[in-house]
Amino acid sequence: MPTVMATPQARALIEELKSEHGTLCIHASGSYGVTVICLKARELRIGARDELIGTVEEVPVFLMTSEADYWRGSVMILDVGHGIGPGFSLEGPRGLHFTLGKRTRPTKRVWDANAILAAGAPPSLPFPETET
Repeated sequence: MPTVMATPQARALIEELKSEHGTLCIHASGSYGVTVICLKARELRIGARDELIGTVEEVPVFLMTSEADYWRGSVMILDVGHGIGPGFSLEGPRGLHFTLGKRTRPTKRVWDANAILAAGAPPSLPFPETET
């Protein structure tokens, strides 16, 4: 299961939204084009395909189970971006939107693209002649 963390900006925005709207829930979906929505708890319908992955400022954060493998072994970082995001999340009228980033854990293998490119092309492999 991934770990959920939040930037100070995200934590402050969650506190503002809680004081204005009461109990909240956050839901993230999509592994590459992630959509994060924050709604009043009673307005967010959690289904069988949603998994509780943690809390931020006592607000539960849910993720679609189909995305869990993509995020597994990572630290998910909830942050805030400028501009209205997709959907109808509570922070939208403020001209802000929640974002979700991914940081791999040190024990998870990470490819170093610069080292791979610096190593150069692999040696040619002999291939048997084929008839055309």
